[in-house]
Amino acid sequence: MKVLHLTDDLQGMSGVRSYLIQLREHLRPRGIECELSTQEPGGRLAGVLSRWFSLRHRRTLADRIHTDRPDIVHAHNLWMRLSPAPLLTARRAGIPVVMTVHDYHLVCPRKWMITAADLPCETGFGPRCLVSNCRGRPEGWASLPYNDLRWLKIGGHRRMLSAWVDLFISPSEHLASWLASNMDVNDLVTVPNFTAAPEQPPGPPLGAPPSILFAGRLSREKGVHVLLEAMPTVLREHSDALLTVAGDGPRRRDLEQMARSLGLEDRVRFLGRCSGDRLQDLYGETNLVVLPSLWMENCPVAVLEAMAHGRPVVATRIGGLPELVQDRVSGALFERGNAADLAAKILALFSDPNLVQAAGEQALLLHRTRFTPEIHIRRLEEIYESLLTKRKSR
Repeated sequence: MKVLHLTDDLQGMSGVRSYLIQLREHLRPRGIECELSTQEPGGRLAGVLSRWFSLRHRRTLADRIHTDRPDIVHAHNLWMRLSPAPLLTARRAGIPVVMTVHDYHLVCPRKWMITAADLPCETGFGPRCLVSNCRGRPEGWASLPYNDLRWLKIGGHRRMLSAWVDLFISPSEHLASWLASNMDVNDLVTVPNFTAAPEQPPGPPLGAPPSILFAGRLSREKGVHVLLEAMPTVLREHSDALLTVAGDGPRRRDLEQMARSLGLEDRVRFLGRCSGDRLQDLYGETNLVVLPSLWMENCPVAVLEAMAHGRPVVATRIGGLPELVQDRVSGALFERGNAADLAAKILALFSDPNLVQAAGEQALLLHRTRFTPEIHIRRLEEIYESLLTKRKSR
């Protein structure tokens, strides 16, 4: 079986890029030829135009589909540089099309799903998006044409994808419910993301100070500032606790300054971007992992990696996170943006080492039963075979 995967961009260290590279490695041994295709715009003007029209890339990808004749076309997030137009070529050629929706772009032009009042959105994509100054929207009169064009583009993509995609895949039930209600998608399944687990997950660190790990991009939507606000309360009961922040991003300097202003210089360390091997070591050294996100997370790999290492996770009660973190079983959930609630949940775990160990064991068990590469690949194989069977029966 030959599957052609289409995505916006395989450059950089995006979550979709990491997912596709791992997916290809796991599909090939099972006899599925996995080809990745992306088209990079040439030059600044071409890049601007391609974001809206993708005319040259439409022709290039259409030619490839006709030439390679894949059995399945599997699309991933085509709304930044590529248009969905190549999917029409596949559909006309009788090739089944499946699309994994990795984020909330199709139900929120800004992707955050957070309103101007800094609250989770309750309406999703619609006319009010044109006038709502939602989180993540460029502000000012000069940005109005861009915002309107973005809304029109997403609106056009929604109509095209609804007509040209045979089956949508969502990594979380939360996003799936939004696609069903806001986009009126019927052919939809949920397939969570996956991570590989170490051969021997590390045991809990013994004899070391209580430790917390955040691993991810240092941007506002990740909520690291909420974790910093919670640390003084944690340190009042556990003065030797240590917070490790692994990652980089536009807010790193502000967060470092915030840590200094809170007097946390000795109890917080910023490591910057870490290699995969270094992250493995950090998971082994920490007691628990915290994901204090402010935006609608879908199925973040950071949580799955923590679970694969047998580490409990304290996460925001938002988006798809409650599907991954079982409150008071494999970790804890706290209210969005509430540093006091976050501190209380961390202290509840730190106060009982046996609870931390039991929660970590439950997290590892949950990972082994739901989020391994083998489970994910088997589910994709079933989807591909089902689509091919339907095509043959027509």
